[in-house]
Amino acid sequence: MKLHQFEMHGVGRAMMIHIVLGDNEQDVNASRQWLEATVEVPVKGTMDEDGLRTAAMTFLRDTLNAEIAALRSGPLG
Repeated sequence: MKLHQFEMHGVGRAMMIHIVLGDNEQDVNASRQWLEATVEVPVKGTMDEDGLRTAAMTFLRDTLNAEIAALRSGPLG
């Protein structure tokens, strides 16, 4: 998966980060699998774009891991 789009919205203690990932390296529209999400990232001190991108991807990863773990313990597990 490749990060195709990264947009920051808002300022303050938290920022909304819009992320689009796709499996096609060149064009997200040509991707067979893609993921689009908007996550809220708490701002800690002075964060540059790389720090916000890392925080957003980490939050998204942790959220997806929790959802996958919940599926394993449910009727599909």
